[in-house]
Amino acid sequence: MKNLLAAGGLLLALSSSAQTRLEKLWETDSNQFLTPESVLVDSKTNSIYVSNIDGKPWEADGKGFISTLAANGAVQTLKWADGLNAPKGMGISKGKLYVADITEVAVIDVRTGQIKEKIAPAGAVNLNDIDVAPNGEVYVTDSGSDRVYVIKGKTASVFLESPELKRPNGIKFVGNKMYIISAGGGDFFEVNPDKTLKKLAEGMPSGDGIEPDGKNFFLSRWEGVLHYWHAADGKLDQLLDTRPDKKNCADIGFDKSKRVIYVPTFNGNTVAAYQIK
Repeated sequence: MKNLLAAGGLLLALSSSAQTRLEKLWETDSNQFLTPESVLVDSKTNSIYVSNIDGKPWEADGKGFISTLAANGAVQTLKWADGLNAPKGMGISKGKLYVADITEVAVIDVRTGQIKEKIAPAGAVNLNDIDVAPNGEVYVTDSGSDRVYVIKGKTASVFLESPELKRPNGIKFVGNKMYIISAGGGDFFEVNPDKTLKKLAEGMPSGDGIEPDGKNFFLSRWEGVLHYWHAADGKLDQLLDTRPDKKNCADIGFDKSKRVIYVPTFNGNTVAAYQIK
């Protein structure tokens, strides 16, 4: 009976761990992208955007650009938008692509790829990731000041500032709920309506990207790890480890309809696509 119970427990554990796994579909050539930091999937237009730093992560050198990528891994337009410095996280609101670019947010017309304006939040140090709330307001994390800014129209103001954030990086809305992962503390938070923080998970140093999967989340770590967080019990599964290949796992993108995760490998100079099984 003990053996049967033990076997049953093992089968249950295997079943649980096998619920979510990744199957690699493709990876771009390493001679195309230049320090790709973030991938954004626009389901409305079937566009995939890739931000390229092309240089040092926090240096304003004017070399950064945005590429467009096809779902099969082919680069459509390498420099769809250029004239940036070190572009990172992106979000789309009302026909405009908002891009975190060190101390500014570049606003790009999605029809033309032209930069229409740049918004500079007061006191911004290292703007990192962007997401858009259901009402169209744009939110951007600042890893250098432990702040989250909100952009309304052409005006940016501080929405949240807390030492608990410890270099906030990834940000994502699910409905009206905001979620943040910290690069410094390695914590995953839900932001309460009163702007206090509810810690959902910890132990993820270099936290980077957030992508919701129903009530669960994919969470990436820049150093080269992808986790899957289970809302039911707070468990973290490790789905991917690119560290042995000396590749990073930066700000991931997610095509919900196709169940595909896109991983920008930063120093690896590639984007890899994985089918979620």
